[in-house]
Amino acid sequence: RLLVEVALTGVAGKTIFEVGKNLGGIEERDTWPDSRTLWEKYIATDKRRYGRPFVVRGFAKNWPAFKSFADDKEMARRWGNEVYDIVETEIKETRKAPQHEMKLSKFLNNYEEKGWYSVATIPKPMQTEVPLPPHFHCGHFDQRMHGAVLWQSRGGTKSVIHNDGQDAVNCQMDGVKHWAIWHPKYGKKIQSRKFGWVDASRDKDFKEAYGQFGGRVDVDNVDLERFPGWDELEWYELWMNPGDCLFNPSTWYHTVHGEPGRSQSVLLWWYRQDNFNATDCEVKQPWPPGVTLADCTWDYSPGENEQETKCGPSGSNRDEL
Repeated sequence: RLLVEVALTGVAGKTIFEVGKNLGGIEERDTWPDSRTLWEKYIATDKRRYGRPFVVRGFAKNWPAFKSFADDKEMARRWGNEVYDIVETEIKETRKAPQHEMKLSKFLNNYEEKGWYSVATIPKPMQTEVPLPPHFHCGHFDQRMHGAVLWQSRGGTKSVIHNDGQDAVNCQMDGVKHWAIWHPKYGKKIQSRKFGWVDASRDKDFKEAYGQFGGRVDVDNVDLERFPGWDELEWYELWMNPGDCLFNPSTWYHTVHGEPGRSQSVLLWWYRQDNFNATDCEVKQPWPPGVTLADCTWDYSPGENEQETKCGPSGSNRDEL
């Protein structure tokens, strides 16, 4: 009898997608919003400015990167000598595994076999393949540009439950990803021991990790006896297909699981401006066609590098390419 009970215990767990109260999908838009619409409808939605996410299906399909990043051999031919600054060595995230820097060619030759996962800054010559979403044009959205990242793996990836301190555009270039998303109104609950939250800087069990996240929650096998609160929370479900782009407001909690097979995403992070500057939109001239990530300065970081960034012709870093 004891052996039977142990065996049953091993198969009784639920994945994170099988607990809680699934509210269904997030809003889907036909087009990407302009600066004012993004601010008023999807950021300044309440006093705390929690905002709300949305997805535009197929938005990235006309990007040059949608074709040029689609084939590893073509990527290696054009940019093989460029460097990926962060390559993770685990498919299921724990934030404890070593990270490496390597040439793009080395990554492309090995990531499928070794299970490497690029979370690297997009090298500058590759940034010209990614058009800048239109909301960055004005309103001071471009003053705190943090990072442009290329995520690539063989698929099967699983992130920890976490949230980000920046607003983000996340575009699926290849493969399929499955998201679970929780509203920041649950922040006090989620960021507690009762929900398995950890602060790696203070937790001896996670001294080799970094950041704050749901480190004690196994997203494949949620321990509801230990963390029953996860079965009470409402959450949104999102499937991201090639070409789809998500606006993910800062502080919204999420976990992201990649389906098997080549997976690739472009992620743009920026720190939110204090207020929307309507005058900037009234006086700024329209950008010429073809403004890309390479026409931005980057690396804004509160308390570290607070020099304002710029996008468009006046912010171009193309002379560094």
